[in-house]
Amino acid sequence: MLPEDFVQSVHRTVSGIKAKDYAKGISQYHRIQGTDELGRALDFIQSEIGKISDAKIKRFEYPADGKGKIGLWKNLHGWTPKSATLSVIEPEERKLCDFDTQRISLAAHSTAIDCDFEVIDVGRGLLEKDYQNLDVKGKVVLTYSKQSRVHRIACLEKGAAGILSYRRSTGKDDSSQLRPYEGLWPEPEDKENTGFGFSLTRLDGLQIKRWLEEGEKVVVRAKVDAKLGEGKHQILSALMEGEDTSQELWLVAHVCHPNPGANDNASGSGAILEALRTISRLIREDALKNPEISIRFIWMPEWHGTIQLIDSEEELLEKCKFVINADMVGADPCKTGSMLNFFRTPYSLPSTLNNVLTYWLAQEAERDYDASTGGTIVPLPWKEKVYSAGSDHFLFTDSTVGIPAVMLNQFPDKFYHTSEDTTDKLDPQQMLFVCSALTLSALSIVYPRYVCKETLLTHCRNEMRDISNRVINEAMSILGQCLDDPEKIYPRTMRWLTYAQKLAMSTLDKASEEWYFISEEKDLLEALKASIEMSYATEMVVARKAYLGACAEVGVEAKGKDEFDLESYNLKVEAKRTLKYAFPPSAIYDLPPQRRDRYFQILQKDSHMFRWVDELLNLSSDWTQIEEIWDKLSFQFGKIQLKRVMDVVQDLQKLEVVQVRDG
Repeated sequence: MLPEDFVQSVHRTVSGIKAKDYAKGISQYHRIQGTDELGRALDFIQSEIGKISDAKIKRFEYPADGKGKIGLWKNLHGWTPKSATLSVIEPEERKLCDFDTQRISLAAHSTAIDCDFEVIDVGRGLLEKDYQNLDVKGKVVLTYSKQSRVHRIACLEKGAAGILSYRRSTGKDDSSQLRPYEGLWPEPEDKENTGFGFSLTRLDGLQIKRWLEEGEKVVVRAKVDAKLGEGKHQILSALMEGEDTSQELWLVAHVCHPNPGANDNASGSGAILEALRTISRLIREDALKNPEISIRFIWMPEWHGTIQLIDSEEELLEKCKFVINADMVGADPCKTGSMLNFFRTPYSLPSTLNNVLTYWLAQEAERDYDASTGGTIVPLPWKEKVYSAGSDHFLFTDSTVGIPAVMLNQFPDKFYHTSEDTTDKLDPQQMLFVCSALTLSALSIVYPRYVCKETLLTHCRNEMRDISNRVINEAMSILGQCLDDPEKIYPRTMRWLTYAQKLAMSTLDKASEEWYFISEEKDLLEALKASIEMSYATEMVVARKAYLGACAEVGVEAKGKDEFDLESYNLKVEAKRTLKYAFPPSAIYDLPPQRRDRYFQILQKDSHMFRWVDELLNLSSDWTQIEEIWDKLSFQFGKIQLKRVMDVVQDLQKLEVVQVRDG
């Protein structure tokens, strides 16, 4: 995709060891949103930038004072923690937590307290039935669930003073000393009633649970010196100006999370800093000219800082062409059980950005790495996946913003959001792999005149083939084994193949907008579109043959292709979004308890549910049949129950996020 001298220059310059060193430096700070220490982490990054680049530095600051909201995103309070300890004093005496030695042991946003409390075990603590026959008022609850969810129910609704949490064994790790990362995340109106929380080791959590099961009374002494108040959301930007200052590529990483927070997300923050160092050095040494398009590197507090930037910096946002989000990218796959995932843009937002990243990830994964640089010597796995939310990129891909954004992310990571997410688990070779792919992707975008257009466009065409193959293989498996009604599967397959064909055509059309030189290649574009049409026609024939075979097998008369009305829906109900900006998952707390409890149960089984809720809103920018939305969601994410989609739409209507009408 780029000339070989570009590639070799990057390989000679980029360093996984340097990227890991940056991550180590960032990891030493306790980087909670709205705290001064997050600002000190940004000071460290800014100091490093000054040593390696003449990029233009800018700090964006927005109030973190618990006042106002943007869309449904409520502003956080600033938080100032000074000290905290937790000790058990009955049935025995010993210290359980100390903020001075393990900052992650104090839940973020805890408030001041100095008192003794009886402990009550509420188990999951998310549903009303978890509190049956329990009096938690003025006491501390023990749970294995996320404190942010339990705090709303146990403390704010039922009067508990605080929360102790531990992580149950998942079978993915065996560390008895592991503590989960917890935060209370109080709503602005809950400032005066916010309690406190401590994160226990698994060993201590299970010991307290065992005492309670044996009928022992458990009393703890909690001392917390911390307060909610006025703080700042701070964002650091480093701009490398290109010839065209009206267009920018953004490389972003959230810098927040508690100490140590090595993979999440000191690694992503260190990776984009290493990309900045590499590109700056290549320009300084005349291996590269100044870029045609500007590159902006951004370190921000996750979600809450990003939404402030999007809403406040309209002129800056208009310059943003693409966003690449690096979130958890540096862990040793062998130590953490992780794999690098590339999460593409949602299908509602086609873009060649997906093809640039997947090309370079594939190239760099096959590269022979020098073992002398340290790190793992096993193959570096990665996988392309459909759109997923969960990090800052989804704020950009929302249809009310509409900027193509993708994410590099390692998951699963068995030490995710725990005290064991430490720098010894970061791997120089993994960091080198990501930094190389990230840098080469960035160079492809900001030096477009050097990009091989045939490679880029062919990659776009091949993506459609991959999606169509997934659809047709699933259909052939179902129809060939008579696993479902052929009268249902065949028209669905025809619709989904059509969706894939339209996505491919839209991506090629988008290429003409995103790359100025491609609009001139009309013959090449038409040839690739003809290739897509040919593949589409072939897949439709295969689907037809599979349908005819299934009908013969079950003894029903096959219908003609034209007898199926592919655009007719039984459910005559339409939806249209009214919400500006992406939907924050915490908004479900505003639903009645029974509905809220239902989402907690669903999320236990489908932790990625909000990715299709996001896309549901993207697909309802104008009045659209809900059944059509459901069909497109199932095409993209796999089988989703229509009833569940309808239930979500009804709840979104209650939250005044969408309007609904008979269609």
